[in-house]
Amino acid sequence: MKRRALTSSPGRLGVFRFGVFEFNTQTRELRKHGLKIKLEPQAFKVLSLLLERPGQIRTREELKERLWPANVFVDFERGLYKAIHEVRRALGDSATNPRFLETIEGQGYRFIPIPQELSRPAVRPRSGHKIDSLAVLPFANGSAESEMDFLAKRISERIIDVLSRTRGIGVLAYCRVQHFRQKDLDPWEVGQNLRVRAVATGEMIRRNDEILLRVELIEVRSGIQLWGEQFKESYSDVLDCPEKVADKVSNELRNELRQIVAPDKSTRGDQEPERAA
Repeated sequence: MKRRALTSSPGRLGVFRFGVFEFNTQTRELRKHGLKIKLEPQAFKVLSLLLERPGQIRTREELKERLWPANVFVDFERGLYKAIHEVRRALGDSATNPRFLETIEGQGYRFIPIPQELSRPAVRPRSGHKIDSLAVLPFANGSAESEMDFLAKRISERIIDVLSRTRGIGVLAYCRVQHFRQKDLDPWEVGQNLRVRAVATGEMIRRNDEILLRVELIEVRSGIQLWGEQFKESYSDVLDCPEKVADKVSNELRNELRQIVAPDKSTRGDQEPERAA
C-alpha cells in the first residue's frame, strides 16, 4: 500500500494537510479543496487522535479512554464504530480499501500518511532535480453536472497551451494526460507513469453560481507540494469564457515554474517560438 505524505502548514500548528484535505484542530474544521465538510464531535476527536501519531496504531482501549471519561457509561463498541464510520464518510474512504484510515484487526486503527516536521518551511527541489517537465492533469469534476466536464476539459487544454510556451520546460500534450481525470489520484504514481518531474492537478466544484477551482503543483520525486491555490469565479463568467480563469491559473503556475526550471533553460523568457514563414 502506497503511503501519502502528511504535512502541517508552516506557522500553523494543528493544521494538517493530506491529499485534497485540510484539518484544523483549533477551529475544529475539516475542509476539502477549501470547502467545509461536516464532522460530528466524536468523529472530530477520533481524527484528531489518529493525526497525533500518523502511521502508529491507536488501540481501542486508548481511544475509549480519550473519547469517553471513566464516569461516563456508553455503548463503546457502537459509539466507536459510528465515529470511525463518520470519519471515513467525510474522507470518502473505505474500510476494505483504505487510503487514510486503516483498521488493524484485533488492535485498533491508524492513519496511513507519514508526517513531516510541523514547522518545516516549504522546500524547493534540490539542485540537480530542477523541474524541466510537467504534466497538467485534467481537473476532476467535483459536481454531478456533465457541463462541468466540458469546462474542466477546456480549462485544462488552455493551461497546457499557455504553459507549453514556457522556455525550459516540456509540457505533455492533452492527449497524453486525458485519461488521468479521476479524483484523488496519486501524483507520485502518475508522475512516474508519465515520466515527468512535476504534476499539476486539481478539482472543479460548482456551488450555486460559483465555481471553485483548487490547483496544486507537486514535485514527483519528493512528493512535496511546491504551490497550491484556490480560485473562485462566477459560474456564468466561466461558462461564457473558460479561457479567463485558465489564464489566471496559467499565470500563477508560470510564475512558480520560472523559479524552478532548469537553470540552463530558463533565461530566454516565455515568448512563443518563432514560426517558419
